[in-house]
Amino acid sequence: MEILSIEEAAWKVRNGQVIAYPTETVYGLGSIIFEEEPVMRIKQIKGIAANKPLSVLISNNKKEEMLSELIEGFLPVAQRLAKFFWPGPLTIIHECRPDLPDFITGGTGYVGIRCSPYSFVNSFIDLVGHPIVSTSANITGQAPATNYTDVFSYFDGSIDGVLICDDSISLEHHASPTNIPSTIVRVEHHNFEILREGAIKKEDIFRKIL
Repeated sequence: MEILSIEEAAWKVRNGQVIAYPTETVYGLGSIIFEEEPVMRIKQIKGIAANKPLSVLISNNKKEEMLSELIEGFLPVAQRLAKFFWPGPLTIIHECRPDLPDFITGGTGYVGIRCSPYSFVNSFIDLVGHPIVSTSANITGQAPATNYTDVFSYFDGSIDGVLICDDSISLEHHASPTNIPSTIVRVEHHNFEILREGAIKKEDIFRKIL
């Protein structure tokens, strides 16, 4: 498996390939979100159903621009969640634009959105220029990869490379990955529902939002 620089990884994703990349939680598998072939390839590699929705990752540097590619208007409750917990390990499931592909949304009409505090990842997404797929780098039923050796163990020969952090890029918010996944919250109108408690505890959300 090829070890990629940030420029090489962004080029591969822009050109319809699949790579692994580090985040502040676990390694993820990524591709461009508007092309069906690489997205379906990720689902096949992971061993998940073709109609399963996948979350996406946006850059904290171009948050408004990338949100506009995914949703038509950020609900007030979602704005409040983002104010307190973005960038960070919170996935907000929000009603999506009608033209967002079903191979991302699973035909649900909703999309899960993350925004990482990891400056290296944000720089990578900036170079891609669009949101990317955000799904943990693992085979279904196995633990997510928390380092590049795990990625090699799972995916050598089945993906197009792995992005390794370049410490010459700003180390602001540079955190060591953990094995704790993001917290998932679904928003609708003025309400929200915590679907999975992860790195952000539900008590913290209730305290800030209610």
